[in-house]
Amino acid sequence: MTARRIFVFLLMFASIAVNYMDRVNFSVSMPKIQQTFHFSLQQIGTILFVWSMSYAVFNFPGGWLVDRLGLRGGLFATLGWWSAFTIATPFAATLRGWYAIRGLMGAGEAAIWPLNAKCAAAWAPARGRSLFFTWAGSGQYVGPFVGSALAGVILARYGWQWTFIIFGIAGIAILPFWLWVVRDRPDQTAHRENVDWTGIRNVVFSRTGIGMLLVYLTFGYILFTFINWTPSYMFRTFHTSILNSALWTSLAAGFGWIGFILSGPFNDGLVAVFDRLTARRIGAALPMLGAIACMVASLYYARAGEAAQTAVALGLVQLLMNVTVGAWAVNVIDISPNHASTGLVYGIYNGVLNLMGAANSLILAWLATRYGFPAAFGSAIAFMIVFLVGILFVVDRTSYSKLIAKAQPGVAR
Repeated sequence: MTARRIFVFLLMFASIAVNYMDRVNFSVSMPKIQQTFHFSLQQIGTILFVWSMSYAVFNFPGGWLVDRLGLRGGLFATLGWWSAFTIATPFAATLRGWYAIRGLMGAGEAAIWPLNAKCAAAWAPARGRSLFFTWAGSGQYVGPFVGSALAGVILARYGWQWTFIIFGIAGIAILPFWLWVVRDRPDQTAHRENVDWTGIRNVVFSRTGIGMLLVYLTFGYILFTFINWTPSYMFRTFHTSILNSALWTSLAAGFGWIGFILSGPFNDGLVAVFDRLTARRIGAALPMLGAIACMVASLYYARAGEAAQTAVALGLVQLLMNVTVGAWAVNVIDISPNHASTGLVYGIYNGVLNLMGAANSLILAWLATRYGFPAAFGSAIAFMIVFLVGILFVVDRTSYSKLIAKAQPGVAR
């Protein structure tokens, strides 16, 4: 790997890490925000819903924008946008102000995964695509791992407002390095492609496309359960301090990061041994079965009042579910019709994932209010089972093989 490729990877990783730091500060600060503004848990859930809906909806135009602006311009514009609104968050004076600022922040953050998909398609060889995508994407858990603990310390010493201001400044600091290092593709003399609209329709409406839609839909619920609600789960279930709940969340996020790191070599290794579809099925299904077992264990420990064991079990769930990412997420890159369409195709699927994430904000708040957080977290098991149905039984070899065969050389080989 050339020095420029390494720098592109590191900057993509840092951008994703900051993206998720800019979310977890809200989760850690929830109790103080509730106390300051006298918000109910349902109103907090509604703020999360507004952010999540904005994030989800703007995945669709966000993927198109990435294809139009390219890697260099796309991330510069979106990272600058969401960092500015992260800094503005503490200045929301009313519930409507929170809706507006968090919604605008979510719109800017929406392009981060289409950007990572396009980056992997352009800068990684086909057999190393899972490694590039997941290792850069591991920022999704390094961000919460570092951000949860850091936000807890900043909140305790300086107040919750500074968690947003400091994290927003960290995002802006990346921008000059991104402009200096990143180019849209390693070979800037390559022929400029056009978006393949017919190819995109063939992907989305194929049986494989529908199966992948089901996979993304269910993973959205599972993912947002952990990203948005783990600090509140630990705080309310075990009656610990905000700082301790942040530290438990950080521990669980550390396990999630390990899952991303393992996912790349695990899934690239499977592709080297099996045909691509078999490799993707094994890479998605086997770890998810383990995640279900760990989720059941976490419920047992929560019922017994064991905070440490619960946090470890939740961490193992995140580790195992993230091992699947190098299979199903990279699968969409593989079947994209050409490089110029990668951002839009991934934006469509990631948009669906985040629409379910938005619904999770309301569903889980209702379940937690009515039945308690352990039962609310247990609802993720049903979505894990449907995830398995999608990748194992809905995605079919016939349509999958056709999509792979029609994908142009810049995407799948």
